[in-house]
Amino acid sequence: MKAEPIFDIQPVHGEGPLWCPIQKKFYCVDLLKGSYYKVDWATGKSLEFNVGQELGVIALCGNGKIVAGVRDGFGFYDETTNRLELVADSPELDVPKRRMNDGAVDPLGRFFAGTMEYEGTRDTGNLYRLDADHSVHHMESNIFITNGMGWSPDKNIYYMIDTGRNVLYAYDYVLETGDITNRRNHIEWPQNEFPDGMTVDSEGGFWVAMWGGNKVSHFNAEGQWIEDIAVPVRHVTSCCFGGKDLKTLFITTSRRDLSVREQKENPLAGRCFSVETDTVGQIEPCYEGKVL
Repeated sequence: MKAEPIFDIQPVHGEGPLWCPIQKKFYCVDLLKGSYYKVDWATGKSLEFNVGQELGVIALCGNGKIVAGVRDGFGFYDETTNRLELVADSPELDVPKRRMNDGAVDPLGRFFAGTMEYEGTRDTGNLYRLDADHSVHHMESNIFITNGMGWSPDKNIYYMIDTGRNVLYAYDYVLETGDITNRRNHIEWPQNEFPDGMTVDSEGGFWVAMWGGNKVSHFNAEGQWIEDIAVPVRHVTSCCFGGKDLKTLFITTSRRDLSVREQKENPLAGRCFSVETDTVGQIEPCYEGKVL
């Protein structure tokens, strides 16, 4: 399987792909630029919104606003006023060397997101959960690069990637409370392979973007490798399912940290890609809390 470029947008550091099945819109972020794109599936026309600071991840809210993990914590962005408003108790507001990186919404509408140091060379990152009442809960510590998150179809397991440790963790998940326990390694990679963002499909399988690997790797629910999808870009960052039947895999990439020579070798770096699969994804939930 080989991914093909789609849409005309070309972020510097594309991340956080998201599909809205109601509006038939595709979203992704340009992380260090602090922007996100909203692309119409039918026409390919795109809008860009800048939130004013580094933007790691976004999710949809029920009222049309955006909940975001930004440099300074959790916030809500209003596309009509172009205004970002931070949650009062956002974590790590005064920590200059860390930022939010990746996240996801759980099946009951709570927003998970994690932090990392800008260079990702020390395990000082943390995982947080934003509940419906805007309370923020610290979930996990000592993470190098908090990345790809998701839940099993039965909602009993939470997954999270730590890129710096080359591992995808599994946790027991208590849906009623949002608590995670019993961390274990579910998929491990060699030290020279770097899992980035990912998505979990309706069968419990994993589709993992490989930073520096020119591919998305597909694993079954037990963590056994099935296949690789070739992407003609060195730095592949994340993926999500979408399209009319949730079988289209959308893939984001990056041109960050590429030398002049490497940019010439990777002319499509930063573009979004898609590939048609035989697998159905899961619809990503909306944040169900009150919105500022």
